[in-house]
Amino acid sequence: MRVRTWPAFLWLLLAAPSFASEPAAEAAASPALQLQEHLHSPDVLRRVEGPALTFEAALSEALERNPELVALRRAFDAAKLRPSQERFLMAPTFEAQIWQWPVSSISPLDTNMYMFTAGQEIPGRGKRALRVALAERETALTENEIAVLARQVIDEVKQTYAELFLTRKEIDVHVANIGLTRQFADISAAKYETGRISQQDILKAVVELSKHHEDLVMLDERARRAEARLNTLLDRAPDAPIGPLTEPRERTVLASPAELQRLALDRHPELRGTQLAVERADAALAVARQDYKPDFFVSGGYMLMPRSAGAWTASLGITWPNAPWSRGRLDARVAEATAEIETARALQRVVENAIRFAVQDAYVRVTAAAQRATLLRSSIVPQSEQTLEVSRAAYQTDRVDFLALIDNQRVLLEAQLGYYRALSDFEQALADLEQAVGTELSPEMLQTAIVTE
Repeated sequence: MRVRTWPAFLWLLLAAPSFASEPAAEAAASPALQLQEHLHSPDVLRRVEGPALTFEAALSEALERNPELVALRRAFDAAKLRPSQERFLMAPTFEAQIWQWPVSSISPLDTNMYMFTAGQEIPGRGKRALRVALAERETALTENEIAVLARQVIDEVKQTYAELFLTRKEIDVHVANIGLTRQFADISAAKYETGRISQQDILKAVVELSKHHEDLVMLDERARRAEARLNTLLDRAPDAPIGPLTEPRERTVLASPAELQRLALDRHPELRGTQLAVERADAALAVARQDYKPDFFVSGGYMLMPRSAGAWTASLGITWPNAPWSRGRLDARVAEATAEIETARALQRVVENAIRFAVQDAYVRVTAAAQRATLLRSSIVPQSEQTLEVSRAAYQTDRVDFLALIDNQRVLLEAQLGYYRALSDFEQALADLEQAVGTELSPEMLQTAIVTE
């Protein structure tokens, strides 16, 4: 941006004897000179550097590189190995025993018998299949958590991207208004030279520029923080440069709230997670009920007797789950699994209601933001520009004072900022709506407004 100089303005502040006393003139000139230095400072007017980051590229990079998503994918890779573990039997056992070892001897050769035994535990019929089914439900829950987290990451990326775009646009609008305020200051200086106004109008211009400078400092802070958040979501260094962004367009949502709610109930991963939780609880109950059936164990071995012939051994065992002193434990497990099913179904209803509300709330915000953007662009901003031009001409002919001119400039500034805020609010509300629905809205559900310059 090319910065204009203020020769007449500074001359009036520093040299004109009728303007003020010398100390007062120096006091008035000092802020103006400092303001000039600050407005040229790279800390305030920082250039946007780095490669351009499109909206689609940001989402793709986040889904691929976000550390939380990467960690959850690794956890899913580990969870996928659990069902296969349940398909195999437990490890066999091997034992060696020495019988009738005399207490008067320390040599194992003086014993009468050595026994070597191998044993294997065998679960009851159908137990392994049920445990595999339970492990598969748990794996599916872990996989669904990836989809839930992915939607959250996408929502956060969209929110931060829109915030960064808005902050940069607000900086551009303030910089443009600084140039406009300088023009007003030039007009004031010219009028002062002819004795048509007092020193007050020029000092008001200095104050207005100082306010723009303060706003730029705060906006630059917001931009830096948004860049750091976006970089972190993309697994970049927090201070990595982010170049130009994709400018949002005015759009409207064509789908009705009822249609969006039906889509959410069908697609939302959190609701899918509650259904998987119910299925997991059902599988856990089936495993608990199957434990009423006995397990088996078999073993076989060989007895070696040093002073006589050896012999083979075999044994078969069975558990008694319904023993009076153990059945209560199984009953409690079944009751616990049954209660977990009811809990999972209740949570399913809670999540369903929360999704319905989130869809409706985001839809209202999206609609309001779209209407505000259209109203500001088509009516308020043009009217504010026209009002400012009329007041500028009136000020030049001494029909309004400088304060009215500044007030109209502020109205235009707020209208311009309001338009970009409405665009940003729409994008953020749309991100929340897609988060509530659980998927991206199809192109048929969105309509882009045709904006003519």
